[in-house]
Amino acid sequence: MPDPCPICSQLKDVQTSFYKYAAPEYDIPLPPATARLAIVLTPDLRDPEVYHVRCCPECGMLYTYRFSYEYHTNGSEDEEELTRMAPAEARGYLRAQARALEALRRDIDALESNAGQWADYLDRGHPSPAEAEAARAAMDGAMESARRVREQLRGQVEALRTTCPGILTTWAAAHVRVCNAYVDNPTGSGEHARTVRYVARTTAEAWERLPDEGKTFISVAGIWMEGYDERLDAELVPDVAP
Repeated sequence: MPDPCPICSQLKDVQTSFYKYAAPEYDIPLPPATARLAIVLTPDLRDPEVYHVRCCPECGMLYTYRFSYEYHTNGSEDEEELTRMAPAEARGYLRAQARALEALRRDIDALESNAGQWADYLDRGHPSPAEAEAARAAMDGAMESARRVREQLRGQVEALRTTCPGILTTWAAAHVRVCNAYVDNPTGSGEHARTVRYVARTTAEAWERLPDEGKTFISVAGIWMEGYDERLDAELVPDVAP
């Protein structure tokens, strides 16, 4: 049996605090262990002072944090509530955040593919000078958009490596399972099948490194791994409520 978490073992499933303005004798703070939990930095974090998710840096346990304020003429009251997520809720949260990261990754793939198509048109399409100018503008726009989304994804992945690596592990593990399916059962035969295995294996290796180090964006060669996105979506589907 594993040793109890030095942080979570000091917390109940639900912890509350209470503060009354100008009446410190009524104050009930959250336990000191809550300060050791990391606020999870995600794109949907709109008002962290009011609501956010926290992650234990020791064991990965997830908690929801809520702050409420109520005005009274004899002194306003502030309350906090920290609630430990149930296993199913935590799995759902990790998968939802993994899907959000995957949406960014697919945006980058699509934008870079679009830029490549414009480059191919410029090389092979024999455009007129006016058409070439428009094509270059479209290509440059797609490349710049891809750069911005890459930077957004990079910042997100690097933040999660510190605040909630479980999200990255969930995302990466889903990709590894899909890649391994192509390694075990590649499409086609002969040289095509060998290429599929190689692409799938090297892609899986990149994803295995992502939670801790290495690239923050990994392109998926869907031209070799047909149906990849659909398989990944099935891996990250939300839990079905009983």
